[in-house]
Amino acid sequence: MGHVAATSSMLPSVIPTEYLLTRLEVIDISYLVKVDPGLVLSLDVALQWPALKHDPRQATLILFKFGWLLTDNFVKGCICRIPGLSYELAEYIASNLTHVVGVATDAPTLESEETREMTKRTVANALGKTGIYIIENVNLKRKLPERGCMALASPLKLLQASYVPTRFVVFCPSHKTEQYVSIALKKTSHPVQIIKNDINLNEIMNTL
Repeated sequence: MGHVAATSSMLPSVIPTEYLLTRLEVIDISYLVKVDPGLVLSLDVALQWPALKHDPRQATLILFKFGWLLTDNFVKGCICRIPGLSYELAEYIASNLTHVVGVATDAPTLESEETREMTKRTVANALGKTGIYIIENVNLKRKLPERGCMALASPLKLLQASYVPTRFVVFCPSHKTEQYVSIALKKTSHPVQIIKNDINLNEIMNTL
């Protein structure tokens, strides 16, 4: 998980729980990537999906499924010919989809050929300025329905870290149905002792 923010107020370690347990919308564009492995998903093409055309009513995470796989032809250290989002699409999500709290992908990055070499005009900056976090390299072991699922992101709680390893779990209906999975956070009626066990990465590095 990565979170590009100007201050430490929205680092992964302090993202609210209600932003980590969310509705999941899957944008499957793997069939387009088969034709163009270096696809730059434009805003015009992306708006064909209702999940991007209309603002969701609940906190939602959008998963872009590029169908990206590490092949024998992949050159180590080279991120060329990897699909990604256009800057205009990232800006649109950040400005118009107010209930989208996170964006994920099965690819190594959301940056496309047009944003990868930039310093400011990047997908990460466009999303991060409105508090949207990013999860990359999601391991999709099975096909997911486009809607009806819920996602739980569990980032490793490292202090002052903008990028941390994250366990990503999806809850879907057991069979094809029009029903949605629903998981709710519940407030306890009695106080629960919380043991603060944050990991200070600087302390670990200083001891090495």
